[in-house]
Amino acid sequence: MKSIRILFILLLSALFVISCQRNNGNESIEVFGIEFTPNFFIVDDEIVGIDADIASEAMQSANLDVNLTMANIWDDAYNAVLSGPNKALLTVAYSPERKDLFKWAGPTSQGMYGIFGNGEPISDEYPLHIDMCKQLSGIVVVRDWLETTTLENLGFTNLVYYDTYSEALDVFMGGAVPYIASDFYHLLSALPGGYFLSNVQTVTRYLTVYYYIAFSKDVNDALVASVQNSIETLIKNKSTVATVRKYIALMPEEHIAGTIQLFTEFSPPSSYNSRESMWEISEGSSIDMLNEIQSRTGYVNNINMTLWNDAYEIAQYLPNSAVFATARTPERENMFQWVGPLSPNKTYFYTLASSELSIETLEDAKALTSIGTPNGWFSHDFLIENNFQNIDASSLTTEKTFVQLISGEVQAILIPDTDMLWLANINKVPMTDLTQHIKALDYDSYIAFSLDTPSSTVREWQGHLDAMKADGTFETIWNKWYSGIPMP
Repeated sequence: MKSIRILFILLLSALFVISCQRNNGNESIEVFGIEFTPNFFIVDDEIVGIDADIASEAMQSANLDVNLTMANIWDDAYNAVLSGPNKALLTVAYSPERKDLFKWAGPTSQGMYGIFGNGEPISDEYPLHIDMCKQLSGIVVVRDWLETTTLENLGFTNLVYYDTYSEALDVFMGGAVPYIASDFYHLLSALPGGYFLSNVQTVTRYLTVYYYIAFSKDVNDALVASVQNSIETLIKNKSTVATVRKYIALMPEEHIAGTIQLFTEFSPPSSYNSRESMWEISEGSSIDMLNEIQSRTGYVNNINMTLWNDAYEIAQYLPNSAVFATARTPERENMFQWVGPLSPNKTYFYTLASSELSIETLEDAKALTSIGTPNGWFSHDFLIENNFQNIDASSLTTEKTFVQLISGEVQAILIPDTDMLWLANINKVPMTDLTQHIKALDYDSYIAFSLDTPSSTVREWQGHLDAMKADGTFETIWNKWYSGIPMP
């Protein structure tokens, strides 16, 4: 009997060991990256960083064994993951060109691409229009990086190429080439302490990017989905905020990736920044509306304030993203999924009353020497489509467009009436000093979601907006910003 009991115990022990081996037999993923401080780098022989930490935690939560590998050259890491099997690449910016090459989970972090100068500022204007940057004497770049290929696609011919970031940075700091195209956080972290504030000027920003885990195509869909769910859990419980601030202590939360990436521009009264202590606070009618919708979903993502062209481009390809407030024009109808309307966009030509100009037809407007409107706006598209030859779209915001009119830089401007009233009030310009002419456009503004955002998300947001209109919440927000103006 004793021998049978011992045999039974041994059998149970064997089964336990086999069970443990099965539970611990996680699939192994070899994860590549290159040195890209503060996202992926080595400290005391250990690979650490924002993306390294978040990706490792998410993959381990999805029962994946992670083997982090530091590659010397971007192309080596990129091609290794393309060929597979069971590989992944970190700190890889999601882009339309790369979309179908990998399976994606993320985002793990956010980046901002810009052009930076080493020395005296070349202009008092920030951001310098991207086309003006093509005239800079030379811009240091790293070959084949997205920072570089983006500028190449924009027609830049003044790029000076290097194979590694350390080489490019040495040339930039040495002054041989006075400008560099870089991720802002990467540049800030790679430069010696205090060097950026003392020596570097931001010339312009040209692209907001989101870094993902890019899996080789052979990796199981269920595993990728499990990692995605783990990342979203880390975002919602603010673990990603803690990780980012471990490496960038004062990183504002609006620059930390959310479950949905929301973009807007400086366009009062719909959306704008005000400063509270050391932080900028996003305000405006559309900001209030989106935050109320989000509160009803159970999680409030932060809102990114960026340039219109940047925001508009991102929302055309990035999963789980939206740009607002976006005029819903026929040309844009099939480019997005729509939630709204948020506000009307009755858009008029305006001139200074003292000019005594009259604009009763489009032909009258075409006869002017110049018409200002924000670059990339639906009003800009309208002028182009109607063959205006007197367009001045050098301004990136309605505020700068308004200043162009007041200063006499342009004869007329084309902007919505709600924007004009707000800008006149905050600049203390009586509306009697301005003349409103013919209405050129009349489209409502919406939230424009990317086509790769789940339709269930879009339906949920529209349902919450409809409920706000039914229960009076929308009217309360509207009257706060647009008292006396009819709701859409």
